[in-house]
Amino acid sequence: MRSEIPSNRKIISWILYSIFGLFLFITFLSSFYTVKSTERGVLSTFGKIQDKPISDGLHFKIPFIQTIQKVNVQQKKFDGKEDSYTRDVQTSEVSYTINYDLVRENVSMLIKNVGTDYHTRIVEPYIRSAVKSSFGNFNATQIVENRDKVRFEIERKLQATLDKRYFTNIHFQLVNIDFDDQFETAIKEKQVAEQNALKAKNVTIQIEEQAKQTKIKAEAEAEAIRIKANALEKNPKLVEYEAVQKWDGKLPEYTGGAVPFINIK
Repeated sequence: MRSEIPSNRKIISWILYSIFGLFLFITFLSSFYTVKSTERGVLSTFGKIQDKPISDGLHFKIPFIQTIQKVNVQQKKFDGKEDSYTRDVQTSEVSYTINYDLVRENVSMLIKNVGTDYHTRIVEPYIRSAVKSSFGNFNATQIVENRDKVRFEIERKLQATLDKRYFTNIHFQLVNIDFDDQFETAIKEKQVAEQNALKAKNVTIQIEEQAKQTKIKAEAEAEAIRIKANALEKNPKLVEYEAVQKWDGKLPEYTGGAVPFINIK
């Protein structure tokens, strides 16, 4: 009985040492981490974020003291909608897409000062402001006819207002502008009226061109007749000369009487 007690203690000790060794091994392995080329690491020591982000590669952190948060730094793309009013107080629902990049060397500062929800806290309010103020500078018909001008103004405002320390390569696209149904109907009717007016104008231009060509042709024929009349008046023999030029060499046939004589002198 006495020999069994030490044996049991050895087994228990071996198990405990094994668990502790495994714990140390796992802890050692977890102290190493990798950051991909599309990421930046945000390192915290006792909860305090380090200002400089961790670049891609294999790195080491102090167990239980330091933590690492990986932030994707690939180009961001977000879709959204925003209600807005035009200068002539037409309501519109604006669907948009925005693309931007994070400034990689300042990712840690962005997370530290703003947080991981930076798009909701910073980007979206600036988009809302830029869309509303830009649409308010144009009438609805101007937006329909030149939406790229409105898009450019929104993009320019975002590039000027979003913090350049954190955001770069900002591109804004208007996907769709949905106006009030009554206004869209009026726009369609206006477009149909303009197309009909253009068609009528083209017909008028065609008629005027035909009349112009007819007039030119008539004036040319009248001028030719005038020139010929002047020539005949100055030289009566010209009539006989033209007759000879047009003669096919055959004399006219008569059932009786003499053959007419043509004077070609």
